[in-house]
Amino acid sequence: MDLDSPSSIQRPPSSLSSLSRDKKKRGFLGKLIKRKDSFDDSDRSGRLSPASASLTDFGDGSDSPSKILRYKQKHGKHDKPHVKGFSTPTNWGPKDGIFHAKHNDTAEASAGRKQSTASSISPTSTEPNQHIFHLDTHLEDMAGILKPEFLQQHHDRKSSKRHLGKNRRLMAHRGGSNSPNGMKGQNAIQGPTAGPFPSPYALGPSSLSDRKASQGGPMSTAWTAPESWGVMRPDDELHTPVKQPQPKKAPVPRSKSASTYYVRVFRTDGTFATVVCPLDTTVNDLLQILGRKFFLPSVTHYQIGFRRLGLIRILQVNEHPIMLQKRILELCGYTDEDPIWEMGREDMGYLYRFLFIPSVSAVPIDGQEEEYLAGKKYAQVNLQRRNLQTIPASLYHHASEIVSLNLSENQSLDVPMQFIRSCVDLREIKFATNFRVQLPTSIMQAPKLNYLDISSNRLEDLDNAQFEKHEALVSLKAQNNCLSSLPDSFAHLRNLRQLNLAFNYLTEFPLSVCNLVTLLELDVSFNEIRELPPEFGQLCALETFVITNNLLTGSLPETFQNLTSLKSLDIRYNDLTNVEVVMTLPRLEVFLSSHNSVSRLEQYSKRMRVLHLNQNPVTRFNFVLPMITLTTLNLANAKMSAFPEGFFEKITNLEKLTLDNNHFGVIPSQIGRLKRLTRFSCVGNSLSSLPPEIGTLTELRQIDVHSNTLSSLPSEIWQLNNLEMLNASSNNLDTFPLPLYLGSISSEPSALRPIPSSEEVGRYGSDLSSRRSSNMSNSSGHSPRDMSGRRESEFSAASSDPGLANLPSRKLSVFTAGTESVASRKDSAASSSRLANTMAQSIRYLYLADNQLNDDCLKEISFLTELVVLNLSYNYLSEIPVGTLGRLVRLRELYLSGNNLTNLPADDLVRITNLKIFHINANKLLTLPAELAEINQLLVLDVGSNSLKYNISNWPYDWNWNFNMELKYLNLSGNKRLEVKQSSQFRGEIDLSDFSSLSKLRVLGLMDVTLSNTSSSIPDQTEDRRVRTSGSEVHSMPYGMADTLGNYDHLSTIDMAVERFRGNEDEVIFGLFDGRPVADGGSKMAKFTQDNFADFFGMELRKLREGESVATALRRTFLSLNKELGTRTMSDADDKYRLDFGHRGSSVVVVGPEDANTGACATVVYIAGNRLYVANIGDVRAVLSRTDREFRLLTKSHEPAFSPEIDRIREAGGWVSQTGKLNDILEVSRSFGYFNLIPCVQAAPSIVECQLSDTDDLLIMATKELWEYIDYQTAVDMAATERSDTMRAAQKLRDFAIAYGCSDKIVVMIVAVGDSGKKISRSRVTGGVSLGSISNVEEEELFPVLKRRRARNFPEDVAPARLGGEVSPPVGELAMVFTDIKNSTLLWETYPIAMRSAIKIHNSIMRRQLRIVGGYEVKTEGDAFMVCFPTAAAAMVWCFSVQSQLLVAEWPSEITSSVDGAEVVDDENNIIYRGLSVRMGIHWGSPVCERDPITRRMDYFGPMVNRASRISAVADGGQVTVSQDFVTEVYRLDNAYKKAPGDLNALYEVVGDEYLAKAVDRDLKLLHGYGWDLTEVGVLKLKGLESPEFISLMYPKNLAARMKITAPDLKVTSPSPQDVSPTSEMIWKLRSISLRLERICSYLNGSPILEQDQEAYMEEIVGTNISDQGILPFMDHVVTRIENSISTLFIRSLNGNGLLTRDVGHGISDILAELSLLQADAFSKERFPN
Repeated sequence: MDLDSPSSIQRPPSSLSSLSRDKKKRGFLGKLIKRKDSFDDSDRSGRLSPASASLTDFGDGSDSPSKILRYKQKHGKHDKPHVKGFSTPTNWGPKDGIFHAKHNDTAEASAGRKQSTASSISPTSTEPNQHIFHLDTHLEDMAGILKPEFLQQHHDRKSSKRHLGKNRRLMAHRGGSNSPNGMKGQNAIQGPTAGPFPSPYALGPSSLSDRKASQGGPMSTAWTAPESWGVMRPDDELHTPVKQPQPKKAPVPRSKSASTYYVRVFRTDGTFATVVCPLDTTVNDLLQILGRKFFLPSVTHYQIGFRRLGLIRILQVNEHPIMLQKRILELCGYTDEDPIWEMGREDMGYLYRFLFIPSVSAVPIDGQEEEYLAGKKYAQVNLQRRNLQTIPASLYHHASEIVSLNLSENQSLDVPMQFIRSCVDLREIKFATNFRVQLPTSIMQAPKLNYLDISSNRLEDLDNAQFEKHEALVSLKAQNNCLSSLPDSFAHLRNLRQLNLAFNYLTEFPLSVCNLVTLLELDVSFNEIRELPPEFGQLCALETFVITNNLLTGSLPETFQNLTSLKSLDIRYNDLTNVEVVMTLPRLEVFLSSHNSVSRLEQYSKRMRVLHLNQNPVTRFNFVLPMITLTTLNLANAKMSAFPEGFFEKITNLEKLTLDNNHFGVIPSQIGRLKRLTRFSCVGNSLSSLPPEIGTLTELRQIDVHSNTLSSLPSEIWQLNNLEMLNASSNNLDTFPLPLYLGSISSEPSALRPIPSSEEVGRYGSDLSSRRSSNMSNSSGHSPRDMSGRRESEFSAASSDPGLANLPSRKLSVFTAGTESVASRKDSAASSSRLANTMAQSIRYLYLADNQLNDDCLKEISFLTELVVLNLSYNYLSEIPVGTLGRLVRLRELYLSGNNLTNLPADDLVRITNLKIFHINANKLLTLPAELAEINQLLVLDVGSNSLKYNISNWPYDWNWNFNMELKYLNLSGNKRLEVKQSSQFRGEIDLSDFSSLSKLRVLGLMDVTLSNTSSSIPDQTEDRRVRTSGSEVHSMPYGMADTLGNYDHLSTIDMAVERFRGNEDEVIFGLFDGRPVADGGSKMAKFTQDNFADFFGMELRKLREGESVATALRRTFLSLNKELGTRTMSDADDKYRLDFGHRGSSVVVVGPEDANTGACATVVYIAGNRLYVANIGDVRAVLSRTDREFRLLTKSHEPAFSPEIDRIREAGGWVSQTGKLNDILEVSRSFGYFNLIPCVQAAPSIVECQLSDTDDLLIMATKELWEYIDYQTAVDMAATERSDTMRAAQKLRDFAIAYGCSDKIVVMIVAVGDSGKKISRSRVTGGVSLGSISNVEEEELFPVLKRRRARNFPEDVAPARLGGEVSPPVGELAMVFTDIKNSTLLWETYPIAMRSAIKIHNSIMRRQLRIVGGYEVKTEGDAFMVCFPTAAAAMVWCFSVQSQLLVAEWPSEITSSVDGAEVVDDENNIIYRGLSVRMGIHWGSPVCERDPITRRMDYFGPMVNRASRISAVADGGQVTVSQDFVTEVYRLDNAYKKAPGDLNALYEVVGDEYLAKAVDRDLKLLHGYGWDLTEVGVLKLKGLESPEFISLMYPKNLAARMKITAPDLKVTSPSPQDVSPTSEMIWKLRSISLRLERICSYLNGSPILEQDQEAYMEEIVGTNISDQGILPFMDHVVTRIENSISTLFIRSLNGNGLLTRDVGHGISDILAELSLLQADAFSKERFPN
């Protein structure tokens, strides 16, 4: 198509416009080219021709514009540059491109042209035919016919002819046709999309008809074409000023400088031009530049389109496209640090594209109207996402038939008012996602409008909605706009039933809504409403009200009880403290109040069915009357410790009960009244037992009680004949119950027949004598690879086990067939009849991981023949009894990880052929039996972290992976003894050392496995296959991996470990890339980012300029990778290019348009020396733990529903659903990919930089699925127990998440960053034992006991137990610590219920830190602890850590609102007091040590213990007082440590024990990390002790501000006197204080204050001299009166009657201060009488 030909301009054939007249006139203009130019050459030389203007573009990547800019900066803007190919203008201007020629035009010439035009063009009134015009043939004067700029262009055409050839050659050199997709596919639907035109410059003006209507002025009498014709508006209309929308949050400043930006504009044929413009360039300016570049005589009939995600919006002439481009780049994560000004020269088609298109608006841009041909029904017209500029003409003929009209996602649509008025029966209009600032008036002209959807626009108000004319409106959806208020006309919608105002900017609830008494559904979620007005109670017809994610505080208004029709209420994510009024609503059925601050609820509701109070600090919960309608109750994450008496009797119809993460110790027996209960969850409590009455809940289907302290399960649980799932993981179970009183199947010998031994088996099998058994198999049986002596038989399921009755016949081993006799079948039938109505016939899922179960438990479990999932990981299994697993023939998932298994029962494996997932990692297995191959449906096999030795030549008896061809997951990592050699022996045609034959494999783990000459047998990595063959150490840092596919068939999460990055030994990169699962393959997004991250990052590091940091390079790497992905996925297949680099051992992944709607979250850790950088997008999280088990969260979870992400999403035009998803699609707001949601989704990472210290230990990275089941602290504790083997640690976290119920994909990576750069011998397996050769290692050293068996005589929580076993009680010299809670008695009397939860929190912190530090709990008395430590450093670490943990604990709200538990901050706003305040005292010495004969625990006696107790008594809340002996010991250890930091020999000489030396070294590192100080108090007389003690205060640096509040004013340096003699002066001062206190009490009682000087009055009565005999009784009398007054005032303060002390002399605080000064003065006078 000829770029200069006017015929190339597309227009409707039926329209007649000025364009056609111009075309006719150009026939004469052709002659002008041949005429000699009449202009003077000198005048012409000073003007810039269009041809010369086009020379500013030299194709993409040319630096010629920069040459001009550098020349101008050097020589000044008026100097003439001498650059070849450029004409030299006389006048420079910054407006159009690099330079601009200013044309001079005199007023006289302009007036002359106007007069000539009027005389030549106007019709002659003297002619008979008024429609005849005189034809103007005066070609020398074209004024009035051509615009002035075109006159100049045609006059200069001939003079610039010599430049034209050069310009054409330059056009060929320009980027032309290499647009990736040009205009192809621009209307392709990309799925649900976010707002493609973000504020502030994305919003176009409303239609012309709306503007005229809104202006209210008279319409022009001159005839204009109907709007439906799509004729271009006159110039004066196009240039009508349009109000620019203003952003709500961060307005973009308009640049007034001369800085320029690149922008690329595409034509309809795919060619493009790159121009350079100032930031404030308008569309009109850009059109003029493009006209010169494309050699167009006129751009009047051209316009600039802005395309994003298949939607095109026509920009108005006064909009600023460069600002729009800049703002979109900023919303995508680019900042001022990035070269945004030059990014426009690149193709940003994945984000946006500017289009230079003809002004054709009569038909859709796609030109298709086939859906509206004759014969179709037009009741419902759907024009969504068609890029319309006006309504198709074919619809005008059927306007009267239209009932529903969908105009959504048409950014430039001008809705003609006459068309809407023609739709006389129009009832519904959808005008969503059009991003309009003002509502088009035309769409409100439908007289019968009932349903209106204007959601996802950018409406700032609804002032022009004319609601007073639409009283019939029934439904209005206006969510996701910028509304801050509603017009008064809103009150006229008297028939409105449904109103959605969610995701706007409402700060106050609109009062006009309160008048809509017919409203049934109201949604105002995701606003900023702080309170509801009292008028809200007028909505008496309201049935559904949603106000989540607002700022409501306090309580709801009392008028809320007037909502008598309300059935559903959702007030989640607010800060309400009182919701009692809600419970009074008579028809309320669903009440969701999660994530508020409600602490008590004791009201009754008549019809409540669903009640959610989770994530509230609820301590008191009760109903006055029974609630028989309640079916669902959720109290998870509250502060409940017990239910009131008879509570369950009030909710007898309950079906779902959730009590997770509370402080329940017991469940009352009344739970047996809940006969309809189907789901019971009580996770993370302190349950020690379940009541036997739970066996009466026959409808119960799910029980989840993991993470408690259950020591046993009641036998009555067998009565639950509908139970499907039981999860009792992480308890103290040592047995599994038998159904003892259900007929007692265990009481009869025939019921549970003994497991036959090998000898017994030999008697039953006729040919077993010649059979060789599989290695490491504990039962006899033929090898599946040796069929010579094996007898196969069809075995009927019914003949063996009742649980097999419904299964098809299978081939089983001789053992199974030979041992079945008539007697045994009778026994099975008998046992089956006894188990008919028990859970044995119903239970499918059994989770018993992390308990104390031994091998015997499998005998009871084997009766559960319907089991599908069995999890016995991390117990004490050492040998599986033969025949137990074989009964569970329906088993599909079996988890036996973390036990002590040395072999597997081969014959049982043959029977469980339905097994698909088998985890036996972290055991003591040496080989795997060949019978494992009989499980032909096996998909997942994890045998990592064992001690497998493999001999391929022994394949008839040892298992080989080539026998299970269906495997998708195979993990052998961590088997350091395993060596895979290339086999010289083959089984048939298969190389048994080859892994590539496993074609369905998704994950292959071979870390730490020796591979000899098998490189060709290892399959390549793809996006659907991960192969790990590296070692488990990088830069002396051990790291471990663990993962699972979950329920997915394909791989979607990929890890990365890059050592010696950029060739530097101390630079390492770790990463996790979590892609969205794809149904038909792996995640290409995750694979692409993993392959290319290191190369992109290295490139960005090299490009860093001076002053830029590594964090900047990390951010640019993420953005560059995302841009690369966008360019590939949003481009055509023919235009994609591939990078030459990829991950080692992997094939290059190719992403395409089919991947545009997928994405990947990522977390990358870069370690350079001792600097650590963490960058993340999405929900892959990383935690850095310390040696004291404290941790730091290094990543941010980019959840859409929370600030600051929600603010950015608003600005980008997106929204968040009630489920917390972005545009109701995505659960994260930052990620790679998801280009259908960009820029609401961006790839700019959150970056954390920190310095690694000696106390930093483990780095834990995992996908979000792990963190949903395991909290950060638990993960840190679990990983620390396996510190010596990070591979086991990673597997343990994954296994525990599975045990807690996770069935999704999981990936865990653990890196021992504490070992970075250290040369540590890896021969040490555990306990610091140095091993010369692994073959000489004893079994106990090679396989350390995973858990120390817990003492049965001392029950303990599971959380402290997983921190390791309790230390042995120290003897000899030790540090004794006593603790006590300040004012605990008063707190118990005031808040008895809240204190029950608070005490459990307090005890949990104490015991947890004891296990971490290594202390011994001697005893507890009430809330006081007595503990001891073998070293003084350990005692200090424990005290400091406990004080810090108490500040951040989640205390009940009653505690934090009390005087003793209120939050106190220092001058820097750091919290120094919060919650329970604990005093501590430490003393060092040698107590008397004896074991208690009953508890068998060590106890301590003697003067040393007494002195330690008295030392703690002198401390105030939050203080740590220490004796002089303890201080001496601390300094002794610290001096030894400082002499040679890290040298254990110096500490060994001090403590005399290697273990203690290591512990002291660790503790002193922590203490120096904390920073601590010591303040001397002085010598104090301790109660009950004869000799005084020199007391000091110790405190960590972060709590130093406590000393300013509680430090004593007087430091005592000498012994206190034994007796203080009261003087007469002291007595009268006390008397004065008592009188003042009594005056305050009298005033509060309403009595007047006497003006008489009572003190003088009393002196007159009593006298100034008091005898020695009367002074003490009188003093006692005065003190009693003071105590009475203070007690009275305190009681009044509890009742809420404020102390009005400002009006009554001094305040109570002044009085108490005077008392303190009086005491100090007495001591001073006694001590220093002179």
